[in-house]
Amino acid sequence: MDKKEILLSGYEITGDEGLHRKLHPIPYELDMQLDDLYKLAQKGKKSAIKKFIRLIHKYPKVPILKNYLSVLYSNLGQIKKSEEVNHWIVAEHPDYLFGKLNLAAEYYMKGEFEKMPEVLGGFMELKKLYPDRDIFHIAEASGFFKMAVLYFSAIGNQDQAEIRLDILREIAPDSVDLKVAEEHFIRGKMENALYNLRNNEEDLIEVEVKKTVLTDISTPPVFTHKQIGLLYQNGIFIDEKLIDEIMGLPRHSLIEDLNKVLEDSIVRFNYFSTNTDEGDYGPEESSFLIHALFILAEIEANESLGNILEVLSQDIDYFEFYLDDILTEYMWMVIYKTAFSQLDRCKKFMFEPGIYTFSKTSLSEMACQIAMNHPRRRNEVIHWFRDIFRFFLGSKPKDNVIDSSLIGSLVDDATGIGAKELIPEIEELFEKGLVDLSICGDINDVKEIFANFKEGEYKLDIASIYDKYEQIQSWSGNEEDDDYDDLNAEEDYPGNSSIDGQAVESGKKVGRNDPCPCGSGKKYKKCCLNK
Repeated sequence: MDKKEILLSGYEITGDEGLHRKLHPIPYELDMQLDDLYKLAQKGKKSAIKKFIRLIHKYPKVPILKNYLSVLYSNLGQIKKSEEVNHWIVAEHPDYLFGKLNLAAEYYMKGEFEKMPEVLGGFMELKKLYPDRDIFHIAEASGFFKMAVLYFSAIGNQDQAEIRLDILREIAPDSVDLKVAEEHFIRGKMENALYNLRNNEEDLIEVEVKKTVLTDISTPPVFTHKQIGLLYQNGIFIDEKLIDEIMGLPRHSLIEDLNKVLEDSIVRFNYFSTNTDEGDYGPEESSFLIHALFILAEIEANESLGNILEVLSQDIDYFEFYLDDILTEYMWMVIYKTAFSQLDRCKKFMFEPGIYTFSKTSLSEMACQIAMNHPRRRNEVIHWFRDIFRFFLGSKPKDNVIDSSLIGSLVDDATGIGAKELIPEIEELFEKGLVDLSICGDINDVKEIFANFKEGEYKLDIASIYDKYEQIQSWSGNEEDDDYDDLNAEEDYPGNSSIDGQAVESGKKVGRNDPCPCGSGKKYKKCCLNK
């Protein structure tokens, strides 16, 4: 048996797209979003970073989310952050081959060839790297042999490189991996790295979020205007005429009623969530909070800021039940329109202990957009950030206010307005190890962003209430009777081989409270949702 046969013995190579889902299960409700998430990562918009970070916190065992975050950073030109995510993937998902291939590619690009065998095995043999596996996807195999060709070409062992190149020609004759391997084999050397990845990882600090107080209250509030009760009967596809009618009601009594809705979402959270679990309520009856927040924002109800901040003081279960992606996508706009002249009050909220990170980041993003949409207030916003940074510098972990992800987001937002005046405070935050580097990079990354800052690059539009509804309705996860195809988990991922074959048709989206498609008779969320 020659060397080529040895390298291909002991396992099978398949084109079955379902193999990756068997190896790394994906919750159904996340699987349904993968197509949109992949496209979002490819678009390379900075605003998408927070969404991926939040999803990774929600689904820590799904490596593809970190993969997409790496793609996003790469498309943003933030190569160091993309590399940091690759290290993260390998550390948390050691059996995920694409993570190893990405890390090996990083070492190759850096000229650190001696580290590549540490990732892919000293023998550069697929079976020895995964002795317990007897089947690999074609994308895994071609990606692995491509990196082996690059490694042996780089260290001058052309014989071993050519053996693996011949294997690639046999198993993936039309692949991009083969083309890349041939180019590097002919070249026989590689470019030096442009970036030096920071190797030491800071220990992250997380806030312990205060739990929403559960009550036995089940009685609905009494509203001055009967139209407000209709908000409890309409989902996200609510009729614009009803919204117009409600916004035309007398302002003072309207705001009082909407404030009651916000309070009701808290005091009856236990009631609504329990009855939803039991099937008595569904998405149509749990969107009332979104309606109330959007209407308050549209009429610029600054009188309701305290009520809105009380909503933002709730726990993760509350947000997942009522708002989910609305929290990170649109809450900053709600705050923008209701707290435009109340930055000091918002700053005090940033000092509150036990608040969910993504509640506070909505205020940070709001402050940035004030500075970008109203340049005369830029200095005011910079002072706002400085006071918050100094607060964290003077705090201790036991105070339950320091959160590394929050501080990373704050630093990232500060770069969005070119606030280089804050570099002294930012440097001190890094020195104390308080910053999540996966969000904003290291201090050198931050300084580089400041140096290359372009005015207005991250300025966002302030959407009207109708635009918000239209955008949310367009989300594939919310469209009624929407049939669409799943995306193969690693298809066209940069640095990896494309997965051949057609996308698997997933069919109609199953809601959390719909009957489980397995036929058990239980609600989907109580049965197969997390399997």
